[in-house]
Amino acid sequence: MLKKIVAVALLLSLILAAMPTIASAAGTSIMYVKTENGKPVKVRSEPRKGDNVIGSAPYGHSVLVDWSYAGNDGWFRVVWGSMGDGYIMARYLVDYNPGKAPSTTKAEEEKAEKQKLDKEIKSEKDVATPFYIAVRPSRSSGWVNFRTGPSSTTARIRSLTDGMELIVEGETTNWYRARDPETGKVGYIFKKYTAKLAKQYVTEKETTGGVQKLGSLNVNGEFDLTCKIPDGYSLQVVNVRGDKIIASVTSEDMTKPQMYLSIAYDDLYGDVDRMNDMSAEDLALLEATFQEMNDVEISYRETGYGTKLLVARETGSDTDFVDILAIYKGYFIEFNMTPNPKAAVQTLTEQQIRMCIDFLTDVDFNPVKK
Repeated sequence: MLKKIVAVALLLSLILAAMPTIASAAGTSIMYVKTENGKPVKVRSEPRKGDNVIGSAPYGHSVLVDWSYAGNDGWFRVVWGSMGDGYIMARYLVDYNPGKAPSTTKAEEEKAEKQKLDKEIKSEKDVATPFYIAVRPSRSSGWVNFRTGPSSTTARIRSLTDGMELIVEGETTNWYRARDPETGKVGYIFKKYTAKLAKQYVTEKETTGGVQKLGSLNVNGEFDLTCKIPDGYSLQVVNVRGDKIIASVTSEDMTKPQMYLSIAYDDLYGDVDRMNDMSAEDLALLEATFQEMNDVEISYRETGYGTKLLVARETGSDTDFVDILAIYKGYFIEFNMTPNPKAAVQTLTEQQIRMCIDFLTDVDFNPVKK
């Protein structure tokens, strides 16, 4: 009998030792995962959505909430094993065990997916001007499915790897309808896993009032860029490299400086319509990218159409250039001038710099109607 009592006591002590002592610590308590559809919730390394998922907590799973974090931003901080702290959206945690997860029948799931597909189809429209995109899987070694319809439930045409290009001809709320240049087939790809490419083209130059214009430089079907060409110069697209286009503005006169125009889309500024919309803090960070590499003087201008420009000027014993930057609809439009390497004098005159600034301040951005 004594042996049994000792065995029970030993077992009880082992159980108590195995329980997380932190649960009784001040400022913490156990809560449970509860979702309406019975599915698990994502645990993130920071209290925000994004590419920061460190785990998944199933329905009914208990987690230890650290109340030292206020959680007034809609998130709770939880202890997440060897990963350290994690964050779960507050609306998915309750202070009682929710019991068995609600079940969703296959018929209900199919109905919900059909409703999503119908909604995507109703939102579908053609794009005014076809443009190029590159496939961007969530990881570089992954792939993205090219499907027959704007839904993950539709048949797969093929799998596309990182960097493969498609030509967008239409779009829905969340999907692109695109043509595969390799096969000629048309299918759908989820927008989240793509990036726009700078496959632009230049239309014929035009002359208005005796002044030669750049014509219409169409940028990915998003907008047309127009401006006048400096006297004695001509513009030619010289290279399209991935997501960037480079055009030269040159003259046969070797005494005239060289100018280059580049346009590239940057996801970091995808929500920026114009530089005018950027805060002083964001502008300071942008200035720092110039000043980290060169000792430049920063100033600001704006186009005759009201778009803010950043002007960076560097001068020295062996270098002289002016670089002008505009941002429009997430695109970087950059124009720079340097002395012609064959010129006797390797410095820019004030008149030449004025011509460079006039070139970009004359730029007009015309949104393409969709």
